[in-house]
Amino acid sequence: MSWITARASLWHIELLILVEDLPPEWSLTDENIAKLVDRDDFYLNSEWSRWTADPDDPEAKAEQDRRKALGIKPPPAPILRPVAARPLALQEVLVEQTRRRIERAEEPPRKKISLRELRELRASVQ
Repeated sequence: MSWITARASLWHIELLILVEDLPPEWSLTDENIAKLVDRDDFYLNSEWSRWTADPDDPEAKAEQDRRKALGIKPPPAPILRPVAARPLALQEVLVEQTRRRIERAEEPPRKKISLRELRELRASVQ
């Protein structure tokens, strides 16, 4: 049975059985599809949060004020968690990379010192 015929005539469970019988190689196409799944999951979760969040919630406003006071900003690019099914070794590497990105994004920003403080530091060293 060809893939096109199978896709047109079988239910998704039967297609899954066919796919699981394929060789366990992981191609670039497989990774690209997995990345699309990761992005779709991120988008859906973002939209769900936006749809269900109450902008007038006092707790949400307090959290926004706290983050603003601490100078915490969102990362320059979204952090996509690897949610798609991948080979275990690759999944572990991606989870570790994601964990490191999250840690870097949660680090408090470095405090900028004034010119006067810099001069005082330089004077104390000399």
